[in-house]
Amino acid sequence: MPGVRVRERGDRWEVRADHLGSLRRLITSSVGTGTISGAQVRIDRWRRPHLGWTGTPGIAGVDELSVRPRADGVEVEIELRDPLDAAEVLSAVLRTLQPTATGFPSPTWSAGVPANGMLAEQVRDVRVAGDEDAHVRRADVLLVPEKTADVRDIAELVVVVSEQTWGERSVLVDPSIHRPHGRASDFVGEIVPAVDIIASYRLGVDMTDVKPLRSVSAVTEASSLPTWLRAQLSALGVVLVESEGESPPADDYLAWQTLSVDGRRDALREYSPWPAVAPWPSVSILLSTHRPERLEHALAMVRRQDYPYLQAVIVLHGDEEVVAQHAPRVRAALDGWDGEWALIGVPSERNLGHALAAASARADGELLTKMDDDDYYSSTHVWDLVLARMYSGAQIVGKALDWVYLAASDTTVFRPTYPAERFARFVAGGTMLISAGDLAQVGGWRPVPRSVDRALLDRVLESGGLVYRTHGLGYVYVRSAADGSANTSQVNEEHFLTKTVAQFPGLLSSPALGTEGVMGYLS
Repeated sequence: MPGVRVRERGDRWEVRADHLGSLRRLITSSVGTGTISGAQVRIDRWRRPHLGWTGTPGIAGVDELSVRPRADGVEVEIELRDPLDAAEVLSAVLRTLQPTATGFPSPTWSAGVPANGMLAEQVRDVRVAGDEDAHVRRADVLLVPEKTADVRDIAELVVVVSEQTWGERSVLVDPSIHRPHGRASDFVGEIVPAVDIIASYRLGVDMTDVKPLRSVSAVTEASSLPTWLRAQLSALGVVLVESEGESPPADDYLAWQTLSVDGRRDALREYSPWPAVAPWPSVSILLSTHRPERLEHALAMVRRQDYPYLQAVIVLHGDEEVVAQHAPRVRAALDGWDGEWALIGVPSERNLGHALAAASARADGELLTKMDDDDYYSSTHVWDLVLARMYSGAQIVGKALDWVYLAASDTTVFRPTYPAERFARFVAGGTMLISAGDLAQVGGWRPVPRSVDRALLDRVLESGGLVYRTHGLGYVYVRSAADGSANTSQVNEEHFLTKTVAQFPGLLSSPALGTEGVMGYLS
């Protein structure tokens, strides 16, 4: 296999791979080849998402584990109490080196599945002939290279995997590779003809190709590209056009970002392996407000979300009488909405941390996301967060604070101070998304009146977790007062007028920002 060498020494493997992409392909091609009780894996090119971060193998019976950086790479050694399928052991090594989203229902693998490295981090169970249990169904989702009679009754869902299809879905994108990591919000680079792209990437976009492609903003004559290459380029954030004249002006960052984000969202939703084996996770929106006058605006932002599995938990500060008073307004605002919703109250003396804890306790979603009552959100906002979690593997994902509306000066600013699409220590608080399980693991929301977002970020980072900041499109942070008194943040408005790339009079209207059809902001 190109890019990887394997030596078998008894019941141990010695592996050397050029990069994680090569290791991923080895893992999925090794399913069912035999068992080992240990491995030494050397990766020549590797970089941690954060200094000091190391993942967990997520496998039982580990006697010894070491992760040692080596020059530009890393060496991992793992020893197990009992032998396991070689692919399971190498997948455990991969999880120590590459973040993996929690909560994904890992499939059961059969030998010979041509996955080409996709879902390599999810090789946790390999089916061996005759290992069925008479009392428990062998698998929930079984991946097979072809459907045979002997697998008919051992899994709820059998997915036949070929080179470009998983079941009935086209799977052309590996989110661990084909993702927009490192793509800046305020950079417009090269426009390259399709013929050059085909010459360079005729075998596909590999892990080492992602960084060089960050300098490419658009590809012309895109219809001449094969479908799989169009999908991979789009997932990276490259804009596909037929002619250079279709590209926006170089200084129109909103137009460029809209085309880029729309393309990556469509590609990751349509061509990733995840929806072939499991439904997208359910999401609960946590909306806490002590300003009932903002209810209609906030609920309009909730209602416009087009993510398919949504619940809203609305928390009002007040007793049962206050909740009963405003319940008709909530019911009217969400009448006909496809999602589920719940309205609860917390005592007025309780702070935002208490309110979010109450909302989280009431939430039914696998994932929880916070929305603020005065900010603007586009219809695809939740989708963006779920996809970013899938391709980053971070415990918390959130958006960059790129777009800010300053109510006192009636100005919208584009201020991409915090780089997008990278692991970080800060995300916009009104966009944070975390799984219910990860939230519980770090102790939940702290009961603090201010900086509740910062407090949760700190808890996750201090526990060894990761935070990922995706793009800022589809979110506008609103500063409701010049001194910041209406917000829980302590930063004043003057701060947001510095380091701006662009300023616009009034509230900039755009569907991509969630501000279309708004005549003006009502504080």
